[in-house]
This record gives sequence, structure tokens and C-alpha cells, in this order.
Amino acid sequence: MGALSGGITLRRYRVNGSAPKDFKEAYEKSVRAHVLVPINVESNEDKSLGWSSIFDENDLDLSFDKFFFEGHIMLALRQDTLKPPAAMVKRLLKQRQQHIESERGQLLSAAALRDLKAILVAELRKTTPPKTRTVDVVWNLEEQRLAIYSHAKSMNEALLALFSQTFNLGLDIEGPALWAKEQSEHDSKQVAQLKSARPTLELLHGFVGLRPTPHGHEEGAALASALRGELSQGA
Repeated sequence: MGALSGGITLRRYRVNGSAPKDFKEAYEKSVRAHVLVPINVESNEDKSLGWSSIFDENDLDLSFDKFFFEGHIMLALRQDTLKPPAAMVKRLLKQRQQHIESERGQLLSAAALRDLKAILVAELRKTTPPKTRTVDVVWNLEEQRLAIYSHAKSMNEALLALFSQTFNLGLDIEGPALWAKEQSEHDSKQVAQLKSARPTLELLHGFVGLRPTPHGHEEGAALASALRGELSQGA
């Protein structure tokens, strides 16, 4: 969702490094090696993460022509989760427990209940469809900039790991910190000022009367004052 349809909610990253000259063959192999692998219902895994086509989440046979368009690598970050609903497991477990206990005429032990639950979950995994979540990812190779169309922490963290594994490149989130770093790159005075920067009273304490504050007013003011003192010494 995001790049081709739906709402436009995205987070931008700067790619650390550039694509090699022979990236076509290299990236096709890397992407194919990191496509999503469907969850095996016979295993104990609950989640699977990998790439899929940005045009069809069920297309996992990714040739280069399917994800490279006019200087952009376009993929979907897909995560499958296979976990029977807890309420269903609890309800069915209670039914089976009552049935077995009525047949045997005795209560099941805690260990027997755990084993029964494991058997039930294994059975339900075979009939429970996995929940699929996909997020669009667009990488402009020339500008070395990447956008993921989600602010969700879990998906952004998954992107950082999977992108590094796939392309052997890192990502820096694009925002005030990166912009300030680039702006001051050739100015030693600005570099020193940035290194000595500290949070303001409002960031530490919040705006009085507008929202709950993480510290008491006096505590926040004292902390901010101390940090400003460090800043003055550092400057």
C-alpha cells in the first residue's frame, strides 16, 4: 500500500553507498534469495518476512524486470503471521478439556493441559490462513534515496534488517539530524555546536497545561538548566 494506491504515508531514508555497475545480475540474485518464504504449517514459526512484487503480493518469483523501473527498485516488504486466534484456542481447549475429563473421570494435570494446547494449536495452524501485511518500498538509485510507505516501527525495523541483508548497504533516516549533519559537513564550528546540542526544557518537560509532562516542572527546569550549562561550556 502507499506507492501505487491508498494513502500516502511514508518515511524517507538515505542509502549509504551506491549500486555496483553490474547491479542487475547481483540484485536479482539477492532479491530472489530474500523473497518471502511461506510459513510451513508443520513448523513452529509464527512469522515470515521477505520481498514480494509491489504489484502482486502473491508473486514471489521476482526477476529483475519485475522490480526495476526507470532507475527505481520497487518492491513490497511482506510479512506473514500464522497464529491461531487466542480466543478460539482458549474456547476449544476448554471444550476438549471438559470432554477428556468427563471420559476419564479425573482432572487433567497442568502438564497435560499444556500438551493438549500444543496439539490443538498444531491442528489449528493447518486450517488458519496466515495474515499478510505488505508495505511498498521504492528506492531511487540515482539519488540514493529510499521511501517506505509506513510509519510502523515494526515494519521500519524489518526494512533496515532486510535491506542490509539483501543489498549489503545501510540506511540513515532522512530528517533534521541528517540534514543538519550534511549542512555542517564542512563547517567545524557547526559540527562542534551540533555535538554539544542538548534538549530544550519543552522537549524534556512538555508545555505546561497542554499535555502530561514526563517530569515535574521543577525537575524538568533543573535538568534543562544543567544541560544548557553543558552546552555553554561546550560552545
